Amino acid sequence: MTTPRITCIAIIGKKNSPLHLSTYPTSSSRRDTLSYHFLVNTTLDVFQARQPSKAGGDSDFGLLYAVDDTCALYGWITNTGVKFVVAVETPVSEGVDAEGIGVREGEMKGVFRAIQTAYISLVCNPFFDNDETRPIESRKFLAEVKKIADGWRPGVQVQA
Repeated sequence: MTTPRITCIAIIGKKNSPLHLSTYPTSSSRRDTLSYHFLVNTTLDVFQARQPSKAGGDSDFGLLYAVDDTCALYGWITNTGVKFVVAVETPVSEGVDAEGIGVREGEMKGVFRAIQTAYISLVCNPFFDNDETRPIESRKFLAEVKKIADGWRPGVQVQA
């Protein structure tokens, strides 16, 4: 049985500039990198619309956008306004349950915390130029993000 998988992780700067986008296509994935850029860009409106109601300090924006019955995008925002977006896909042959894409509320929090930990480690590096006009190119950071994407499965705790 195939389970839902992370197929894209994106990081967007506080001024909505793309800082990072990695795709991890599955054998049944119908989307390319360009389509993920488009999908992540569409979530920015959802972040903006929900921002006033998130004044209580909750970083988890939950389900931002369900593309179809096989793909959903989830969001998280840091205290500094940096946004994380994770796309989860379920292969067409498996279908979905009533919860949507087979992911329950709160299962993505561990993923976002792990991504935030990796991002904090990156920006705290004194040799990292935190210029939000260029994409992140740190090999260590990219490897950590890939490890997070590869290690996640519904119900499995991600190690930061």
